[in-house]
Amino acid sequence: MATTKIRKTPGICNGAACIGRTQIPVWEVIALQSQGCSDVNLLSDYPQLTRDDLKAARTYYAQHPEEIDAAITAENSEI
Repeated sequence: MATTKIRKTPGICNGAACIGRTQIPVWEVIALQSQGCSDVNLLSDYPQLTRDDLKAARTYYAQHPEEIDAAITAENSEI
């Protein structure tokens, strides 16, 4: 299953769900996609990610929308 690439580690990104062995939070990828960033641009900007990683992030978001939406809202309120 694609979401096995998503992990939460205490002390890494405040325990947010991250993609694979990166410190790239799912909420960041989802927020960028919602702003119109394409997969091609994401893969260019984050060369450590793969298409499977992006699929895993979208799958995780579909299963945990409240968690990711809250993280996006929290991040936006800090800006």
